[in-house]
Amino acid sequence: MKVLVTGGMGYIGSHTCIQMIEAGMTPVILDNLYNSKPTVLERIEKVCGARPEFIEADIRDKAALVEAMRAHNIEAVIHFAGLKAVGESVEKPLEYYDNNVNGTLVLVDAMREAGV
Repeated sequence: MKVLVTGGMGYIGSHTCIQMIEAGMTPVILDNLYNSKPTVLERIEKVCGARPEFIEADIRDKAALVEAMRAHNIEAVIHFAGLKAVGESVEKPLEYYDNNVNGTLVLVDAMREAGV
């Protein structure tokens, strides 16, 4: 099963991808690298012997999401692309709202359009 993992370069997302690979699934990571680094892919490969496909994109970019889902024949989505730092959320509430609420709505709309 091919699964799009948004925020898959973060701690929870990357560990989920490792478990998915070990269970025989195929994660495709989509992340904007806001709170992570490309070296996470190397660590995933070192742990489980497989390097997931990676798409650098933002969950608020509907066209990129639809293209990724169609190009990779995505069957399901696990959504971890949320901002979570409490202090920063107080300083930048609109940015957090846009990413976490609007981004989720854009993702769901893209899933509907791509037939996922």
